[in-house]
Amino acid sequence: MRTKFLTLLLLMIISCSDKIPNGLSRQPVVGIVQDNQAPILVKTISEGKVRIEYKKADDEKRVFTKWTALSEQDAFTASLYLKDLKEDSEYEYRIEFESGDYSKWYHFKTFPMQGEPGKFSFVFSACLREKYMGYDIFAEIEKVNPDFVALLGDQMYGDYDGNLNKLESYLSDDYAKKELTDAGETVLNDKSVLEAFRNKYSRVFKENYQKMASHIPVMATWDDHDFGEDNSDGTYPYKKDALKVFNENYPAYPYEDENGGIYYNFSIANVDVFVLDTRWYRTPMQSEDGEEKSMLGPVQLEWLLNGLKNSGSPFKIVFSSTSLNDYGGDTSSKRKGFDSWMGYKYERNILLSFIEENNIQGVLVFSGDQHYPSAHILNWKKPLKSVSKSDKSAQYKIADLGPAVFDFSASPLSYKKAAGHAFNPEYQNNTDFSYEIYRPEWAHPKKKVEGAPIVIGSVYGVAEINTAVSPATVSVKFYELNEATSSMEEIYHIAINR
Repeated sequence: MRTKFLTLLLLMIISCSDKIPNGLSRQPVVGIVQDNQAPILVKTISEGKVRIEYKKADDEKRVFTKWTALSEQDAFTASLYLKDLKEDSEYEYRIEFESGDYSKWYHFKTFPMQGEPGKFSFVFSACLREKYMGYDIFAEIEKVNPDFVALLGDQMYGDYDGNLNKLESYLSDDYAKKELTDAGETVLNDKSVLEAFRNKYSRVFKENYQKMASHIPVMATWDDHDFGEDNSDGTYPYKKDALKVFNENYPAYPYEDENGGIYYNFSIANVDVFVLDTRWYRTPMQSEDGEEKSMLGPVQLEWLLNGLKNSGSPFKIVFSSTSLNDYGGDTSSKRKGFDSWMGYKYERNILLSFIEENNIQGVLVFSGDQHYPSAHILNWKKPLKSVSKSDKSAQYKIADLGPAVFDFSASPLSYKKAAGHAFNPEYQNNTDFSYEIYRPEWAHPKKKVEGAPIVIGSVYGVAEINTAVSPATVSVKFYELNEATSSMEEIYHIAINR
């Protein structure tokens, strides 16, 4: 009876709204286009069967996926695959319900031809906290019109704005105790951690995100807060709940471990991409650094090393939720140790030494979590040569750097004003890291003034890869929200040539 009542109530809410299409509790999410197919995540308001009708934008021939049943067990979600897609083409799609009703038409663009030289772009960032979502960062990303968006963790904060690890506290929090969310979802009627995870995502992934994700493919991984708790690791007791709800909110990814962590790889043009899971397998950060301490676990580490060695790509992209450099070591849990790769130097040295010994060139790491824009170069030998450099840009050539590893970090998507460090030329002579980012005065955090409002920050990076030219090129530009102009402004640019 309770389920029928809630379903009827949700139907009444949704029928009165022109923001949510018929039968859907949220707009669809487009996934990574791979092997001429693309997953589309669908979430409805009740049980039933759906399928997707799709076609090329310039073609009237329509194709249908198979009918898929959605159940309450999976929060009425499923990923449906669009197949036999043509590369670099616009597609239109809509959801069909077994009642005969349809959603509105959506659209997306496929990737360049897989395995061949090409040009593509992506936006990368992390850290999206509900409490600070006043600025529509997703509308800004839409203006960039990237081939995909890389969400690199902390897309919601399980332990802030109501701590789902402590249900009594969660239920009493102002952000959590609403009877219904804006998306029309019930809040913790079952008083379970699983329902709390679901509620967190529905509260964060609102209209602006949904609009973007319905037509720009989304690539995602998680970090500590959306894994469940600050500085969490493989011992986290609710990680299976975290995994289930992660898969209810993102399109299907080609996981290497179907019953474990969320690491996977894909290719776009002739560039190989490796997405790491830095939480599921990691040992606690307070453990003594050494061969028994691991962020990736032995199987994932071997998978990454072999993947990099066997890749023939001119550039190898690695997405890591935590930064590779020696900044950004989070100690906010007041536990001994550091949460980023600087707390796992033994394993990081294995990775960097392997890259050097095998002369693997063109490794580009993109990460989140650091809460300010940064660009570092690791694994290089003196002198560090640049083709050109100014206070707002730098250009490098892979031939001059050999197996050097670039580490780019951009966050937060929406949080308090990004922190960070001032530019220090001395760091350019330290082979452990080379710190390059320049930030204008308006981008630096101001001293706290009692009673003053919290300044919201937004940071993202835009990467453009072009392997169709000779030499192949990479461009990474960092953007930050200028409070005075209410717009995202470019603050630094790094260019790399093969």
